[in-house]
Formats: sequence, structure tokens, C-alpha cells
Amino acid sequence: MPPNFNSNVSYAKYTLPYPVYAAEFDPYNRGYLIVGGGGGEGRSGIPNQISVLDVNNRATIEPAVDIDLFREEDSVSSLASLATKDGLITFAGINSSQTQQDAGKNEHFRSFSIRYPSRKRQRTDDSNDSEDNGEIRPLGKRAILKPSKAPKKETYQRLLRLSPVQKRDQPGKRIGAIASGLAQDNELIVFNATVALPDEKDIIARISLPEKQEAADLDISLTPEGEFSVAYCDDHNIYEQTFRYDFDKKKAEKRPNGPRRVHQMPVPEGFQDPKSRPKFRCLRFLNSQNVVALVNKPNKKGAQLRVYHLYPTGPALEMSEMNLPSHIKQATSIDVCALDADKNGNQQFVLAVAGQDISIEVYTVNYQAATDTFSSFKSYINMRDVHKQQMTKIVFAPFHSPPRAPNPGEQVAVGKNGEPLPKPALMHPGPQYVRLASVSYGNTVVIDTFPLIPLDPKDKDSRYVLSHPGDEAFWRWAYIIVISFCVLITAFLFQSFTGGFSGSVGPFKYLPENVREFLDMPAGAAYSRGGYAKVSEDIAAPVSTAGSLRSAIEEHHGTPEDAQTTAVVVRDVPEGDGIDVHVHPDKEKYLEKDVHAKHWHELEEHQKSYFKEKLIKAGQWSEAEGETVLKGVLWSLFGQVVHGEL
Repeated sequence: MPPNFNSNVSYAKYTLPYPVYAAEFDPYNRGYLIVGGGGGEGRSGIPNQISVLDVNNRATIEPAVDIDLFREEDSVSSLASLATKDGLITFAGINSSQTQQDAGKNEHFRSFSIRYPSRKRQRTDDSNDSEDNGEIRPLGKRAILKPSKAPKKETYQRLLRLSPVQKRDQPGKRIGAIASGLAQDNELIVFNATVALPDEKDIIARISLPEKQEAADLDISLTPEGEFSVAYCDDHNIYEQTFRYDFDKKKAEKRPNGPRRVHQMPVPEGFQDPKSRPKFRCLRFLNSQNVVALVNKPNKKGAQLRVYHLYPTGPALEMSEMNLPSHIKQATSIDVCALDADKNGNQQFVLAVAGQDISIEVYTVNYQAATDTFSSFKSYINMRDVHKQQMTKIVFAPFHSPPRAPNPGEQVAVGKNGEPLPKPALMHPGPQYVRLASVSYGNTVVIDTFPLIPLDPKDKDSRYVLSHPGDEAFWRWAYIIVISFCVLITAFLFQSFTGGFSGSVGPFKYLPENVREFLDMPAGAAYSRGGYAKVSEDIAAPVSTAGSLRSAIEEHHGTPEDAQTTAVVVRDVPEGDGIDVHVHPDKEKYLEKDVHAKHWHELEEHQKSYFKEKLIKAGQWSEAEGETVLKGVLWSLFGQVVHGEL
């Protein structure tokens, strides 16, 4: 739903015929958004597609061009794009069919050429040229990740990220990185991203991760020295490695030779539960020396933003942290938009956080180059119920500082009679905006557009900000004054309470005498005058019964980590058409007890059909949702296994 507030924020929504897992704006912000997803391999009837959406108009989203992918292969899991003159070269993560994977061949890295269609306003009525509808065509596919040696082939290209683009007048070359997921031995691969389809000779580094660990997120930054800094995190660690790459000779200098761990979550001591450690969920560079990390607290007790400063050597310094609002029990995604810097290097960053409750929080943070420090996070807007189902990704459009008009010469303009004319006012470029896209399991794409303002309206070269630092200072001091006033009032009232109410001192002397006597009575006596309602503190023990399969998946399988640790179980009810949905906090322990529980891919075809029929009759699932949402669920045909006995 649109943001519920009075502001200049624009909102647009579009629904696709498939769940969306990946999204990427045009690198030069030319008014296009590329999205991908699908129903995966199977006969769900949901297509696997890559779509280009025209988002040039802030109020509407229009389809531009798309491509139907093979339904015998997996859906699109990740996207990243290189700009060309008339479109894009788009990289995508798409797994080969399960049959090919079982045969040891998974060409997961795909490349597509996208040619944008001509926009209607760019066409003329008397044009005899045929209408250019644009095109997406495959360029090729590669198997870059090492083949899986596990009996069960589940490896997929979980992450794909390219280094940031350079300014339009300073074209630069880019590198990229991918990371695997669900493999026995995961890896992260850094590659040369200046070619349409990278191969083995374009691989800059191949980083092996510890056994059963996978990269939760990664990002790439370009340093002022022209080097690339690659940072990634797993559940409890942040790593960094710097590369100087010669694109002509295809040789890389690495610093250090292997990735260095710059931060580790504290390990629980003594008898503390090992699962009580917070987990890193996402990571983004603010600039080349500072990163912001999204941290989820254990047991769904909330989430945090933490800023770390990366030194050339040694551990990182945690500069600040902020708890997200209490309605966000877990967060699923973040992104950062860097606004333009002034000549001193001062800059504002815009951050967006997607919560598991389908809300988005937008913050600003200011960087002071002189002290190399950041201000505290300032909340800009909270948007609730952005989608009907869980969000899969949020992404900002890159912001490029608009070109300014040149300064007029020193020569004074004169009129007809030789009188000096006033210099024309130096105007700012047209209105500037920050755009945020969010996509969801529910096939929806939402774009919110936030207006920017010049920091100094009188200076045409002024940098842009979303939230003016002067306004932030005003509200900060207003907050301090209000809190101080409340403290003074509380102290004054406390002094009156200690002296009693029936006396003639303090503000209560103005109350009627019988009221002051009543307030002076003991609490029990006061209750006995009018009676009171007894409050029951009968707190029910936690139960593992969930009413809806959809709500259970959204609440307990919001992230891949949750799906691995928490069991959402569907059990058959022999009598009638119903099903039981239960949730168990420890998936491994549950599987030890219920030997009849199976994952979706382990069921026979007739069992899948049986459960589908049950789900449809119970109103818990429809064919349009596809089988992807069912893959993380456990299925049991034995209704006698009761959750209280496990």
C-alpha cells in the first residue's frame, strides 16, 4: 500500500505473473528496472522470466520487454548489469535442470543482451520506421562454480554483485563477484566483468569458505587509488580483500594474499547457548573504508544496523550501532544509495531496511570527511504493508550528480545604452530524486521515489541531501529539550509525592480535600473502596500449532537461515480434507524423532498430488503460487505423530 503520510513521496506498483527474486536498476539510471524470478523447475504453470520495466514515470510502471526462460530449469536467483549504448549486458544466476546437475553439469552463470525499446515520446507520428520493441536474447552460459561432490546436488548461485559504475564522463572498468549457496563446500569467485560472458581466464580469485558456511552477503567498492575492495560476511564474521587488477594483462595483485577477517561476533561464554549469537544478514559499503551491516538478534528479538571502519591492516572498528524499531523482529534486506559529495568530501547516504513484517525503514546518515566520522542514523520514513507477501529484495537506483551550468565569464553584460545588466541567477538542475524498488514472493514490484533538496539552495554546485542536516540538528535539540522538561516535571512531582498529598504544599494543594485523602490511602484501601478486577497471569506455554501454512512460512521461513533451522510441518488429517500445520524450533531434532517427515523433493509424485489436493481444498495453497514455496516445508502422512511428544 502507498506510504500513509503527507509528503512528496511518489508510489508505483506493478504485478508480474511470477514471484520476483532479483531486481536491478539500470546502472546509469536511464529509467529502467530489470527483474527476474519464476516458479522454478516443474509443472507449476508459473513462468521463469527476466523482465525489463519502464519506470521513467514516477507514477506508473510499464512493461518494456521480457524473455521466457526454460521451465525445465530453475528460476532466476540473482541479477547484475553492465551498461551498453542501447541497453544492457545482464548477468543472471539460473541453475540448470536437476537432471543436468545430477550429471555433474550446472551452467548457472547466464548472460543476456538487452536492447531497450524506443519510448513513445521519442517517436514521431510521421515516422516511417518500424517500431522498435526492444529485445532480450541469451548470449551464453557457463559453469564457474566448482561441481558439487555431494550426493544431493543443491548448489546454486546465491549472490551476484558488480563494482559500482563510474561517472558518465569517466568510464571505468568493473569487476564482479558471485557466491554459492547450499553447497557442502561453498565458495566466492571474483571475476573480470568487462566481457559479455566471463570464462576461466577472467577469474581473478577463487575463495573457498569454511565447511558448511556460506556468504550471507557481499559488496564491492572502488578505492580512490583505483583498487577494488571486496567485503563479504557469513553468519558471524566479516572478511575483506583488496585487488589491483590489470584488465589488459588479466593479472591481479591481492592484498593480502587471502581474505582477512576484520570482525567476528563474540563467542558465547560458559553455559550460554551457542545459538545466542547475533547473525549478519546483509553488508553494504558506505565508502571505500566503511561498511554498514544488518544484524539479526537471536530468537527473533530484533535487528540492528552497525557501522564498521576498515583499516588497511588489523581488525575493523565498530563506530556505531542502532536498534531497529521493535516491530521489526528480523530484517531481510538492506541497500544503500550514496548521494553526491561536496568538494570537501562531505556526503549523505540513504539506507533502506526491509523487515520481516513487510515494512521498509528509510534512514539517512551524514559523513564528515574532516573527521572521517558518521552522524547517528536519522529516520526519514517508515512504510508499512508495502507488499502482501514477504519481500525478497530491495534496491536503490544509483544516484549520479547532475551536470551544472558553467559559471558566467567575468565580463559584465551591458544594455542598449551601455548600462551594466545584472548577472543571471545561477539555477540548480531540475528536480532530483532517489528511487527505491522492492520485490516480493507475491509477484509485486513497488517503486517509491523520494525528492532530494540542495544542501545550499543559493549555491548551484551544492550537493544534494534527502534530509537536511540543519533540520536534523533542530529536531535533535527539540528532543533534548522535551526530555529535559519531562525530567524536571518528574522530579517536581516526586518531591510532592514524598511529602504526601493531604498536606498544603506542592501542586496537589489545589485538589479537593477528599481527593487528597483518597490519594494518601494505602493501595489496598484504595482498591477496597470501589473494588477491582483481578488480572489473570495465566500465561499459556508456547505452542507449535500454526493456523495457516502461508503465515507459518512468512513468519518462520523468512530467510534461508530460518528455513534451515526451523521446521514447518504439514501433517495429513486422515478424517476429512483438512491438514495440520505445526512449527518446531529445531529442525534437526524434529527429523530425528519423526522419521516419516520428508522434504518436497523426497515425496513421490502421487504423494505430491495428494498433498496439493489437500492444500487446495483447505484453502492453504493454489497452483498459481508454484511449488517453490513448498520446498522448505516438511511433509508427514502419519497424523499420529503429535507435536507434544517430540
